[in-house]
Amino acid sequence: MTCCSGPCCRTEPWKGETVARLRSLACSALLATALAVASATVFAAPASAGSLYWKNGTNVSKSTVWSGATASNIQCYTPSGYNATMCIRFDRRAIYVRNNKANGYFKLGQWTGGGNTYICQNNRTKSTGDNSWVACQWNWPKKNCYTMRTGYGQHEWYVISGPSGIKCY
Repeated sequence: MTCCSGPCCRTEPWKGETVARLRSLACSALLATALAVASATVFAAPASAGSLYWKNGTNVSKSTVWSGATASNIQCYTPSGYNATMCIRFDRRAIYVRNNKANGYFKLGQWTGGGNTYICQNNRTKSTGDNSWVACQWNWPKKNCYTMRTGYGQHEWYVISGPSGIKCY
């Protein structure tokens, strides 16, 4: 009698129990190798994983955001339902985030390009934060393709919008 079943463990009456055990051992070793390779592949970090940069913005005036702005050096994004506007000033390497409606949530502006993600947070959540702007500056690459997103949240969670279309500068 054998304790083995399945296509790897067929017994043939003229070969006996030893052959069935060897086949069972070979099937187990093959399965263990396949599982090891699969788990290493699934859980490996992607080769192009970028970095996440997150800052709390500093308060700025609307005139600071728009001073010297031209169609070629500023791009804004305001998806509906997030109560936030974000603008990128390419000439300043800055993200500006406006709280369109101070409803108790912080607001976010996110720029993703060159494999990295940059998030600027506007913490003005009370009624005095309506239409308030904050700025965050980074030294990101001057030439890049990117997407923008906005979002909102509280200290333990946040929700982010879908991406803008891809833009290159």
